[in-house]
Amino acid sequence: MQKYKFLLIGLGFFWIAAWSIFGSILAVLIQQITISQIPTSEFMQNQRTLLKSAHAHMNVMGYSAILLGLSLNIILPYFSKKLLKIIIITFLTSIPIFGTGLILEAFNPDQIGKISYATAISATGGGLYILAMFIWSSLFLFRYLKKNGSHE
Repeated sequence: MQKYKFLLIGLGFFWIAAWSIFGSILAVLIQQITISQIPTSEFMQNQRTLLKSAHAHMNVMGYSAILLGLSLNIILPYFSKKLLKIIIITFLTSIPIFGTGLILEAFNPDQIGKISYATAISATGGGLYILAMFIWSSLFLFRYLKKNGSHE
């Protein structure tokens, strides 16, 4: 059962990253619909939804930070400390950037045909987060494949 440890952790982080991308695409589609069809009187309802979304995203990112920390000792012997530090720093900087961008989006909505600075901020943070999650998952999946390929 020990040999499946890397597979399970890698797939778990991959799943988090994949659903982050799906959520990003869905958010863009919803935002495009909202921009073009929302009456001004419903802006407060849209703003509340965006703030709830920020809350949920930050919770998930907090859980993934805990998982990253718990899995660090497992992956540490197999990869360079420099590589792991770069991934961790990217991950840790992505969360406040993304969160700030989401909160700002609630108060600074996009206009048709224009991307607001708030959306650009959240997209930057979200992209860094997804990149860090995919790299972290690939480390575990690479280790699983390497371990099973050498028949240990």
